[in-house]
Amino acid sequence: MEDQWRISEYDPSWPLLFEEVGKRLRDSLKEIALRIDHIGSTSVNRLAAKPIIDIQISVSSINNLQEYQSKIEAVGFVFREENPDRTKGYFREVPGTRRTHIHVRQAGSYSEQLSLLFRDYLRTHPEDCIRYEKEKYRLMNLYKQERSRYVEGKEPIIWDIIQKAHHWSQEIGWQAGQSDI
Repeated sequence: MEDQWRISEYDPSWPLLFEEVGKRLRDSLKEIALRIDHIGSTSVNRLAAKPIIDIQISVSSINNLQEYQSKIEAVGFVFREENPDRTKGYFREVPGTRRTHIHVRQAGSYSEQLSLLFRDYLRTHPEDCIRYEKEKYRLMNLYKQERSRYVEGKEPIIWDIIQKAHHWSQEIGWQAGQSDI
């Protein structure tokens, strides 16, 4: 597999890659998945990103791991128990396959809605996409060998954009649209 710990120019195949995996997840999970959405930078048209597809699956309760774990694993993903984020179940690709992150979140939760709001805000605010993209390139150049410092370095701009997205959501009465799959 290619090195995916890099920033790439936007690739129009990213939505197609999401759709391919999303449909397989939908076929496996059926009504257990209340939503299946493309999130993260690869979901924002024209935004440079690490070429890693992030998929959010919304379920009625993340605590019902036995309800969804085997169905996601059947599609080719591995549950990551060591995930420190207790607001989600986290799955990754089988080693040797294309890098994909699966985030299982509780429908209606803050973390589920925040991921969708952040995506929707960036999709409609190109000036903040440009700022975010420049910062990602800058941080990758500084911390190519230090993933945790790269991730930590993005926090200030992410929180700035989230604050803007919050105000925007109030101005327009934002609600999450239809599920992507």
